[in-house]
Amino acid sequence: MAAQKPPKPTAVDWPLLTGSHFPSPRTLPSPVGGLSVLSAADELRSYRDLELVLKRAVEVARDRIGLERTAIFLYDDSGTKLCGTWGTGLSGETTDEHHIFFEEGFHHRQAKAQALAGDSPWLTFDEVPLIVQIEGEARVAGYGWNAITPIVGASNVLGLFCNDAARSGTRLDESKQVQLAILSRLLGGIIDDLRRGPGVLPWQSVLARLPRVGEHDSQSIVITAVHALHGNPSLPAGALAKRLGLSPSRLTALFREQMGVSIVEYRNRLRIERFFTLVAPGGGNLLQAALDAGFGSYAQFHRVFRDLLGTTPKEYLTGQK
Repeated sequence: MAAQKPPKPTAVDWPLLTGSHFPSPRTLPSPVGGLSVLSAADELRSYRDLELVLKRAVEVARDRIGLERTAIFLYDDSGTKLCGTWGTGLSGETTDEHHIFFEEGFHHRQAKAQALAGDSPWLTFDEVPLIVQIEGEARVAGYGWNAITPIVGASNVLGLFCNDAARSGTRLDESKQVQLAILSRLLGGIIDDLRRGPGVLPWQSVLARLPRVGEHDSQSIVITAVHALHGNPSLPAGALAKRLGLSPSRLTALFREQMGVSIVEYRNRLRIERFFTLVAPGGGNLLQAALDAGFGSYAQFHRVFRDLLGTTPKEYLTGQK
């Protein structure tokens, strides 16, 4: 049997099919909520710091979607613990929740299974304790509904986007949950991209993945130190040790043992990566980007950059030697 010839390319412009006289199309309004989530995802993609992405995602859920309280929890490397990142307090403020974690339970596994099977993008359960953070302490604000929306990456569930109405006690709004489900799916792809790293650094990105809850006191101390450095890269080691109730030498030893590098080198890697998120493509204002990344002067930045990357900032960014 002879092979059938493919159809000839055919123009399908409206005037060609309907004649020159046809009614002018009427433009219908677009769903503003969905577009707001998509524009927010574009903003999140512009950041290279995972912590900033997670914090802004919580704020987007509050400010653009209109959800009352949300929190993002990511799975640790074992896949059994859910570790806090950022959330919303009882006054609507953004709260740092890196110090909290919990074991994955039945409902979390059920939500994951439903999302991966395409059955439902979120799971809601009622009469559960609603947890709030007050001055760094977890407390029960009451009981009510809680929705958990899995953050799905390319091959697995990376975490959960949780929300409730602990402040007002209002009922769940399904239209807002749909928008959160869209944001969560987009967020999963963004996290995957960040964890793969920029591919241009001779070390594993320190912005893309922060260490999670450990089993030992020494691990918890180092994790607290790392998060403090991400909040303030210029924090002196002595001040950090005092905050943690340790001697500088003890903190230095624990940090190198757990992280594989010294506090100074970790701090410098962190500042260099932040510089890359701030500098304009091809160069731009190197001094301002360096200062905003946490360096004390351009001379310090230039020296650290050359030590870590083997070239000058200008040569690195422009590809010129």
